[in-house]
Amino acid sequence: MAIAVPAALLKFPNSDHTQTLAVLASVAAAISMIFPPPIGALSDLIRRRGGHRRPFIVLGAVVNVIGLLWMAYTTSIWWFSGALMLTVVGQSISSAAYQALIPEAVPREAWGHSAGYQGVASLAGAVGGLAVASVTPPSPTFVWTALVVIIGAYLVCFTPEGQWLEPEHVHVSNWRNFSVVFVSRFFTNIGLTLLGTFVLYFFRDVEHVDNPSISTGFFGVLALAGAIITAFVTGVLSDRVPRKYILALAGIPMTIAAAGFAIAPQPQYLVVYALCFGLGYGAFLSVGWALAIDSVPQMRDVARDLGIWGIASNLPSVIAPIVGGWLLAKYASPLEGYRNLFLVAGVTFLAGAAIVLWIRQRAPESNTILEQG
Repeated sequence: MAIAVPAALLKFPNSDHTQTLAVLASVAAAISMIFPPPIGALSDLIRRRGGHRRPFIVLGAVVNVIGLLWMAYTTSIWWFSGALMLTVVGQSISSAAYQALIPEAVPREAWGHSAGYQGVASLAGAVGGLAVASVTPPSPTFVWTALVVIIGAYLVCFTPEGQWLEPEHVHVSNWRNFSVVFVSRFFTNIGLTLLGTFVLYFFRDVEHVDNPSISTGFFGVLALAGAIITAFVTGVLSDRVPRKYILALAGIPMTIAAAGFAIAPQPQYLVVYALCFGLGYGAFLSVGWALAIDSVPQMRDVARDLGIWGIASNLPSVIAPIVGGWLLAKYASPLEGYRNLFLVAGVTFLAGAAIVLWIRQRAPESNTILEQG
C-alpha cells in the first residue's frame, strides 16, 4: 500500500491518483476491520472443539494469492480495485487466526520475548517488501508478493499449535485495560496511516524526485533498520519492565520525526528523521503486540479479541486517508498541505504515548495454558 499500489494507480489515465488512493486505502482498511473479529471468533470455537487454526490461514492465503495475481495483470482501474479488495479479504482471514498462535504456544512470562522475535521478523519482511517494491514495477511486485504468501502458508502447515487443555481458559486482564490499549493504538495508527499512505506522493509533489518509488523505499528501509535495532531489545526488556512505560517512550522519537518532516522537510534532514522514527516504531511494533496479548480479558477468546484489537489499527486506515486527502486538497501549495498532515501525525503519536500510561498493573502471572503437542 505504500509503494506498489500508489505506483500502479499512476498508470491509469484520467484519474486523480491522490483521491483514488485515499478511497481505496479506506475501503481496504474497512474490510480489514470487519473480517477479523467474526473469523477469529469462529477460529476460537473450532479450537475449543479440538480443531486447528491453520486451515483458516491457508484458506486466506489462497484468496490472497488469487487477488494479487489478478492485480498484477488487470488493465482496468475498476478490476484493479476489485482485486485489491479480494487480496485484503484473504489477508484478513489469515491474520485473524494467525495472530492467536503466539500467545497459545508461548508461556505468558515470555510473551515480551516472543513479541520481540515477531517484531524483528515482521520488520525484516517489511524491509524485503520495500526493497522489492522500490526497484520493481508494480505488476512484478504483486507476483513476488503472491509467491511470498504461498511460502508463508506452506510453512504455517508445519507450525505446532499445541494441545487445548482448559475449556474455559484463564483470565488474563480486563476490559478496562483492553480499552486503554485500544484507544492508544488507535491514535498512534492515525499518525502511521497519514505518513504511510501519502509518503510516495510527498516525494513526488514536494521533493520532486525523479523516482518517488525508489525514494519511498530507501527512506522506508532506513526507518525499518532503526526499528529492527529496538524491536527485539525492547520486546525482551518488556518482560522485566512494565510495557506501558516502554510504549510511552516509543512515541517520543516518532513525534520528533513527524514534526521534523513538517518543520524542516529539506532532503539533508530526511535520513535523520527516518532513523529517529524507526527507533520508536520498533518498540511500538513489538511491545505493542505483547501489551495487546496482556490486555485480552480471556485466552479462550484470544483470536476474537485480537481481531477486535485490530480495529484500532484498521479504523485509522479508514479515517486517516480521507482526512489526509482533505488536508492535501485544502491547501493550494503541496508543501503546506503535507506540512499540516505531518503535524497532525505528530500530535496523534504524542496522544497515543500519553494514553497508554492509563493502563493499570496487569493481573498476576498465570500458569502455562497450553503445552506443545
